[in-house]
Amino acid sequence: MKLISFFLALCSPALFGAKGPVFVEKGGIVAIEAESSGSAKGRWKEKTDVKDFSGTCHLEFTGNSTTNGPPNSPLKYYFKVKKPGKYQLTIRARKRLETKREDISNDCYVSLEGNFDGGGGAPLKTLKEDTKMFGGNADDWGWASTLDFEKKAPAIYELKEGETYELTISGRSKNFNIDRFLLVHESHKLRDVQNDNPKESKSENAVKEPVIRTLTNTEGQQIEAELIMLDGDTLHAKIKGRTFQIPLNTLSETDQKFLKKWSEGELE
Repeated sequence: MKLISFFLALCSPALFGAKGPVFVEKGGIVAIEAESSGSAKGRWKEKTDVKDFSGTCHLEFTGNSTTNGPPNSPLKYYFKVKKPGKYQLTIRARKRLETKREDISNDCYVSLEGNFDGGGGAPLKTLKEDTKMFGGNADDWGWASTLDFEKKAPAIYELKEGETYELTISGRSKNFNIDRFLLVHESHKLRDVQNDNPKESKSENAVKEPVIRTLTNTEGQQIEAELIMLDGDTLHAKIKGRTFQIPLNTLSETDQKFLKKWSEGELE
């Protein structure tokens, strides 16, 4: 019992938020599936009828009218970048038309929260509030990349390393479908990344399949733990039936290397 008490003195009880997974940029790209939001779907309906969708489904907005309406059923997504700089937002989208009119069912609202600057085009205030973004194709998937406020401009954000951002996509016009979205660093050509349509980014705090490991702290004390997730520099683990947060720097160098590889899915 003394051994357990000594080890757990370095830990703290885990306090899990309800935000959802935090996706991590790699190679200047953040890619997130529409269905990966932890938010209630509200007036967004899960569908699979548009071919070549990515992930498990796409989402169609069923509220408001086909022309417009107030922000409805916000979907929140969380991400962070390791590579700072200017990132452009683009949404893989489709407008399902009920009439011959083509300028309807083609938009949603987007907003971003966090510590960032405007990257050009739209002013910071516009980037932080619900702003119309439009685009997409009628017959298949296209890309929505243009904000519509007092003028039309791309959504470009000057993002900072390590900051956690909250992107909100809200419904605006009925029958607008979203499949996924990308945030693309200025070092890439947007069209090239859209064409490549990379797989979803890895989440730093997504719950993983349980892994049992004997952890060793910096004092050489050992204890068996069920690994849950690595959130930045903090390990979430279950020990003796209780969930704890363990600072990574309190563990052995061997454990730290193992946990980072485990978190990034690099273990064979």
